[in-house]
Amino acid sequence: MSYLDIDREIAHLEAVFHVLSARDRFPLSYWQRRLHALNLSSMVPVQRERVAHLEATLRSVGARLDKAGATRLGAASPR
Repeated sequence: MSYLDIDREIAHLEAVFHVLSARDRFPLSYWQRRLHALNLSSMVPVQRERVAHLEATLRSVGARLDKAGATRLGAASPR
């Protein structure tokens, strides 16, 4: 993958990660695999920084979705 291709992939993931929700067709594991594939590429330092930021963003989204799921489950359980 060329550096330009890597930049395009990173830009795409940055755009997608800003709108991820529990209703998305693709599970978070799909996006984690895409990030993992990028990490196997030869990147310049600024690209590595952007990917590290994406990894942190994905972890944050995952935690937010887990919390929302737990809240929904708690609200649905009988008391």
